[in-house]
Amino acid sequence: MSTVDVLIAVPLIPLFPILAWWLPWERWLWSRVPKWILGPYLLYASFAAWHFDMLWWVCLVAGSIGAIVIIVWAVQDNTKREKEES
Repeated sequence: MSTVDVLIAVPLIPLFPILAWWLPWERWLWSRVPKWILGPYLLYASFAAWHFDMLWWVCLVAGSIGAIVIIVWAVQDNTKREKEES
C-alpha cells in the first residue's frame, strides 16, 4: 500500500460505523449527520472506491447517493431561505 493509498483510505474510517447497520447508533446517525457533509463525503467515497478498483456498481451507488443528497439538501436550503425572506 503506497502513501497515496493511505492518504485516500484514512478519511474513510468514519464510514465504517455508518455501514454497520447492526450497531445501536445506526437508527439516528443518518438523521443527525449534516447533509452538506454527507453528500460530498459520499462522492469522495465513490472516488476512493474507484481508486481501489472496487466493482463498478459500488462506485455508481456511492456517487449517485452523494449527488442525490447534495441536490436534496440544496433544494431544501433554497426553500428554507425563500420562506425566511417572505
